[in-house]
Amino acid sequence: MARRQWGATAAAIAGQYVLELEQRIQCLEDIEAIKQLKARWWFSCDTRDTTGMRACFDENNFEIDFGFIGRFTDMDSFIEVFESLACHPSHIDMHHGLAPEITLIDSNSAQGRWRMRFQLLETDLKQVQLMSGYYEDQYVKLEDGWKMRKSKYTLMSNLHLQSADHGLQVGQIGAGPGLVSHRETLQDDL
Repeated sequence: MARRQWGATAAAIAGQYVLELEQRIQCLEDIEAIKQLKARWWFSCDTRDTTGMRACFDENNFEIDFGFIGRFTDMDSFIEVFESLACHPSHIDMHHGLAPEITLIDSNSAQGRWRMRFQLLETDLKQVQLMSGYYEDQYVKLEDGWKMRKSKYTLMSNLHLQSADHGLQVGQIGAGPGLVSHRETLQDDL
């Protein structure tokens, strides 16, 4: 009888271990899916794919807070501002997301923090912008996968360079906001 009891206990322990292993694998898969989501977001921004950008958010319940650019709870309004700032043939940019810290709250919600480096080449104006900061995001798992529900960007450093007769001239340096797209302001400052 002791052998049967031990066998049942061992089976229960093995079953619990398999369950824990399945949960741990699911957590890793969820974290990877969130990383892929953020990568799709940045790639969509870089390629001006506004349909792809929309697909990264839960459009029924979201907030995008980009500080000096604005805070948005309406995707059409956000896309309108994005297109006015970034959708120009002379505007070549690249978002580099790094060092993700993703925490699963439960099976359907998570939060994350990412460092982000941004570079912009404005070929018509012969300007360069290098910016760094961090994102704080909230994610939700819907029927069609993980989506961003909230994304807040905090700027930490900003460098604008302008082509000059003898190389590049610093137009702005520090933590202050500003975009190359604010053309008249930057050019007047030089």
